[in-house]
Amino acid sequence: MDFDLSEEQEALQEMARDFLGERWPADRSREQLDKRPALIDDDVWSEIIEMGWLGVAASEEAGGIGGDVMTAAVLAQEAGRGVLPGPFQSSLVAAIALDRSGDPELSGELLPQLIGGKTRVTLAVEEPGGLYGPDAVAAEAVSGEGGWLLSGSKILVPDANEAAALLVAARTPEGLGLLHVPADAQGVTINRMHRMDAQSCAEVVLEDVKVGAEALLGGADRAEALLREVYEIWTVLMAADLLGSAEASLELTKQYAGERVQFGKPIGAFQAVSHRLSNTLVDLEIGRSLLYGACLALDEKRDNAAALVSAAKAWTSDAAVSAAETAMQIHGGVGFTWEYDVHLHMRRARCNAALLGDADHHRDRVAAYMDESWVPPEKT
Repeated sequence: MDFDLSEEQEALQEMARDFLGERWPADRSREQLDKRPALIDDDVWSEIIEMGWLGVAASEEAGGIGGDVMTAAVLAQEAGRGVLPGPFQSSLVAAIALDRSGDPELSGELLPQLIGGKTRVTLAVEEPGGLYGPDAVAAEAVSGEGGWLLSGSKILVPDANEAAALLVAARTPEGLGLLHVPADAQGVTINRMHRMDAQSCAEVVLEDVKVGAEALLGGADRAEALLREVYEIWTVLMAADLLGSAEASLELTKQYAGERVQFGKPIGAFQAVSHRLSNTLVDLEIGRSLLYGACLALDEKRDNAAALVSAAKAWTSDAAVSAAETAMQIHGGVGFTWEYDVHLHMRRARCNAALLGDADHHRDRVAAYMDESWVPPEKT
């Protein structure tokens, strides 16, 4: 397995890092924290649209670039490093879902509008109750007159207040699936929620919302498989975001440890500091390997892809929070202050570590996979 990025992916990573460093510096993130919710400014959003980032993993026929999950993860990683707020990731995942649905109307009309920045679409999967993922979905879609009647409640739906359409996970008589629901449909109520990092999210309440029979993405035969596939991709992109944030925390701390002088030398020269930085670096390299392995498994549709995704999400969730905490502690009394960037990554890491399954949830998934697939070695 080749864990190196291709030349095209490395070029995309370098371009994204330079662009965000110039067009989305930390000062803009602080401004968005004051405004709440944190959203990408229109000028930067327009440039992101022009560069085709939202369609990086969508087919060329739909106006995308035709990249794979690994390519999408490269952009998600740089978004985490640059503390880029919504609706970038939610739009990226929604584009993947629409593209893979195979629905000619959605992929032929709505998807080009999304990629071109003319409309915004997001996913609504998680529900109240403290459980995660498709298996925890309780929202129901029952057959109605010429379509579906959808009822249920979703929480922490990213960028729902700004979206024109929602892709809602629900249970149908045939199984799980994603349904395309206009955000302004009768029976849809969107209530803003608040995250510590000020990113836009909302509770979505659906009461007998009527949608057409064609609203089920992938049709009855593929609906559940599509939902599970998209959720795994979304999870791995969240892991990429966490890895990027952890990288930024480490870089900020290395820079500070080289500049802050105590007892006549930079504090980075003391073992107590250098060892913690080394431990963070090791955590990041392990997380990078897990992330890239999960992306390759998804692209190659391997049987163990879900377990590798969970391993990556569990590790990067812990690693990003730990990297931010280490940064805060090594910065000392100034680490938490508004003028320093450390708190931006602490906020983001804490929030994203709990989204789409916290570390404990994903460790349980990995353990369940190993319990089912483990075979004792033959005695010699």
